[in-house]
Amino acid sequence: MKLARRTILGAGLGLACARAGRAAGLAWPGALIMGTGRPGGSYAIFGPAWGLLAQKATSIDIAYRASGGSSANLLLIEEGSAQLGLSTVTVAAQARAGSASWTAGVKLNRFRALFPAYPSMLQIVSTVETGISTLAGLAGRDIGVGPAGASGEAAVKEILTALGVVPGRIETGDYEAQAQAMLAGKLAACAFIGAPPLPAIAAAARGRKLALIGFSQAEAEQAGRVIPGLSRMIMKAGTFPGQTVDVSSLGTINIAVGTAELPDTLAAAVTMAALKNRHLLSAAVRAASQAPAIAPVYEAGISFHPGAAKALREAGIDVPRKAVQA
Repeated sequence: MKLARRTILGAGLGLACARAGRAAGLAWPGALIMGTGRPGGSYAIFGPAWGLLAQKATSIDIAYRASGGSSANLLLIEEGSAQLGLSTVTVAAQARAGSASWTAGVKLNRFRALFPAYPSMLQIVSTVETGISTLAGLAGRDIGVGPAGASGEAAVKEILTALGVVPGRIETGDYEAQAQAMLAGKLAACAFIGAPPLPAIAAAARGRKLALIGFSQAEAEQAGRVIPGLSRMIMKAGTFPGQTVDVSSLGTINIAVGTAELPDTLAAAVTMAALKNRHLLSAAVRAASQAPAIAPVYEAGISFHPGAAKALREAGIDVPRKAVQA
C-alpha cells in the first residue's frame, strides 16, 4: 500500500457503534472510536476486550473499526477518525520518525502511548512441501504478511532486507485467507506479527504439518540493531499444534495508544481499566498475562499521554518525566 503525503487510509472498516454515554468528569462528545484489527489476528480479540473494560469504567461507549492493524490505527488517530487503538513499538517508532514508506515521509505526532499491552512475535511458517526451513530459503519467494496496515506489512520486508534476504512478492491480505493460500501452494510462506499463537496460523497447523522458521541469535541481533523496537524472543515448544521444540524469533511490544486530545482524566481511566483487569485481558489474549516493560516504548521515541502516565504511576510503574508529552 502506498500513500501520498497526507493521504490517510480508509480501507473497508467495520464500525460497531452503540449509544454515546458520559460519566461525571469524563465527558466525550459521542462514542470513543477504537482501531483494532482483522479477524485471525490478536488485535481483533484484545481490542474489544479492553474496550468493554474501558466502557464500564467511563460509561462512554466504545465503537470499533476493524482496520488492518498497527500502522492503520496510527493513521486513523492522525486523521482524527479514531481516538484509541493498538500498535507495536516497532511501527510506532516508524511513525514518529516518518521513516517507513507507509508514512509517506510524514512524522505522525498525534498519538500517545497509554500502556504496554503484550508482546508480539514474528511468526514465519511454510508448508513442508516447499522445503523452506531457514530465512535464506525465503529469498525470491512470495510471502504473505497479513493485512494492509498491519505490523507485518510495515516491518517484515525491512527485517528480511536487514539480513540480506530479498523475497519475491510481498502480498497483503486477511490472515485467514493468506494462511489458506499458503496451504494451497499459492504463497511460499506467511510471516505474520502478532501474539503467538496467532489464530490463523494455529488453525492452519491443525491436521497439517508446517515448518516454523526461526532466527539464529546472530540474525536476531542484527535485525534488532537495524530496526528500533525489535528484540530476540522465544516461541516455546507447544505454542503451535505439533511444535515440539523452542523456536527463536524476533518480537516487539504491542501498545495501547490514544489521541493526544484525550482529556487526562479520560486517558487515565481507560488505562487503569486495563491495568486493574489484566487477568481478564489475558483470558482474551494469553500473551497479555504479564505486562511488558515500558522502557522499550520511550527508548524508541514514543511518548506517553500525561493521563496514562498518572495511571501507570498509581499502579506502581515508573514513568520518567522525559517519557511524557502533552
